[in-house]
Amino acid sequence: LLSLLSCYYVHHRRDTLPIMLSLALILFAAQAVAVPPLSTVTDYEAGVPECTKGNKTCLPSWEPTWDMMRSTVLYTCNNSGMHDVSHAIKFGIVVYDWSNGKAIWANAHPMSSEDLITKQAEAVMAADPGIPGQAPRVWAYRNTIKALNWYSSVREKLDDPKYASWFIKFKGFNNTPYPGGQSKAVQELNASFAAGAPGAVGVPPCDWYNNGTAPRCSGFWHDQAQTPNHPGGGKPYPPDGVCVEQCDCGPTNPCGEYIFDHRGGEVEGRNFTEWFVNEYMVSNETLLHTNPVTGKPQPIGLGWLDDSMTSHGPTEASSSYIADTGSSASDIGSQVEAYQASMNALRQKVLPMGGFWWQLLDGYGRKFGPGERGHPGPGSDECKVILREACVGANHSATPSAWNMMQMYNIPNGGRGVTAQNFTDYTAEFLLTRGPYAMIGYSWCGCTNGDQSRPRAQEWDEDFGVPLNNGAACTETGEGTGIFTREYSKATVTWDCSSMHGKITKK
Repeated sequence: LLSLLSCYYVHHRRDTLPIMLSLALILFAAQAVAVPPLSTVTDYEAGVPECTKGNKTCLPSWEPTWDMMRSTVLYTCNNSGMHDVSHAIKFGIVVYDWSNGKAIWANAHPMSSEDLITKQAEAVMAADPGIPGQAPRVWAYRNTIKALNWYSSVREKLDDPKYASWFIKFKGFNNTPYPGGQSKAVQELNASFAAGAPGAVGVPPCDWYNNGTAPRCSGFWHDQAQTPNHPGGGKPYPPDGVCVEQCDCGPTNPCGEYIFDHRGGEVEGRNFTEWFVNEYMVSNETLLHTNPVTGKPQPIGLGWLDDSMTSHGPTEASSSYIADTGSSASDIGSQVEAYQASMNALRQKVLPMGGFWWQLLDGYGRKFGPGERGHPGPGSDECKVILREACVGANHSATPSAWNMMQMYNIPNGGRGVTAQNFTDYTAEFLLTRGPYAMIGYSWCGCTNGDQSRPRAQEWDEDFGVPLNNGAACTETGEGTGIFTREYSKATVTWDCSSMHGKITKK
C-alpha cells in the first residue's frame, strides 16, 4: 500500500491514480507465474557485509556533515525547462529526475535527457561545487530495468544489432534478424494490436504520429506508460511529455520504455552486466565526471535508481509484459536472478569508490508531525516509546541502531500546507535523532513546471554546530518525563511528547 502514496519515500516513484494501480496489481496477479527459488547468497553478499539485502548496516564512505544546510536534500525536476540554479543551491544535495527539462529534450532531434541532466548538474556545481570529500553535490537518475531510449547511452546500444541480446523482445522475435525498426513481422504485430485481435499484444509496437515520415516500429518489447508522445494518439499513447513534431529517439526504434535483459551475452569483450555497471551507471556523466573547465574530478552521484525486475515482470510497466514476451516461469526466474546479480555487481563497484544511491537510504527517518495526506503521526505514548529507543536510554555510550543506515527525513506532501511550526518540529526531530549520515528535505513528489519551489525551513540556514559528548544520542531529561534533549555546540534541542512539539534554543 505504501506504493500508492505519492510524495513519500517509495521505490516506485511515479504518481499514478490509486485505482489504476489497484487494477494493475490485479492484472499482475492474474498473470503471475511460479518463479524458481533464487540462490540466497551471492558472491557479493558473501564477501561484502554492508548494504546487502537483510543487512541493517549501509553507510556511504564519504565524510559525514553536521552542517544544517549541507544536510538538506531536494529530489526534483522541472518539466518546463531547466531547474533554477538559485533555488537548487539552497539545498545541500540536489537529485535530478529524468523528467527535468522535458519540454526541451523531448523536442530535441534526437532526444537528450541524459545529456541535459549532466548540463544541469554542471550548472549547479559551477555555482556551488559542494565540499570536497563529502557527498556529491548533485545526483542523477538512472533506471535499472527500463531501457529509456531518450538516454543516448541506451539508444546507442538499442539501435545497434550487435547488442540485440541485451534487450527483451516481443514473442516471436529473436536476436537475428535484428528486431528493431520496420519489418513485415512487426507491422503485422502492430496491426493486430490496433485491431484488438484475439491474442494481440497489450502495447503498441509502433508509434502513431505521421508527419510525412513512416512510423517507427520495433520488435523489442516496450510500452508507452511514461513516454513522451505527440498528443492525440488516444489511450495507447498517453503523453508524458509533449513532442510538437514526431517524437525522435533516433532513426530506428520508436521512443518507449524498453526492458534491459540482464542475461545479455558478451559483445566485444564484455557482457551486459559489465556494460551496465562500468559504462551505463559508472560513467563520465556520473561518478567519473570531470569539471568541464578545469578537467579535475567532479563526481555526479548516482541518484534515484528506479524500478526492478520482479516475478510479475518489470515494475511500473504494462501488465501484459509476460504474455507479450511469451516468458515462461523459468524465463522470468532467470530474468530476476540476472537482474539481482547486476545490482549486486553495481554495489560491489560503486560503494568502495565513494558512490551511493537513494534506494540504499533508510527513507523513514522522520517519525513525528503531520505526515502524508494529513496523517497525524504518533501520539504521546508512542512518541515516548520511539524516542526512548532512539535515545538509547541511560546508556550514553550506546549508538542507536538507526544510525547504521543513512537516514532520510522526508518533508511530506512536497511541502504543501507545511507551517512554520511544522518545519520547526521536523527540524527539531531531525537534530534530536539524526546520526552522522542523515539528510532532511524532499523525496520524489512529482515535477514542477517552473512555477513551484519546494519551501524551506528558516532553520535550515542556521548554524547549530555539532552534537556534544562525541556526537552522543539524545537523552530523556528524567525518568518518565517524556521530554528528550540533545546538546549541540550552538543550540539545545528538545522534544516534548506531551505537546508533540520540538524546540531549538540557540546558545
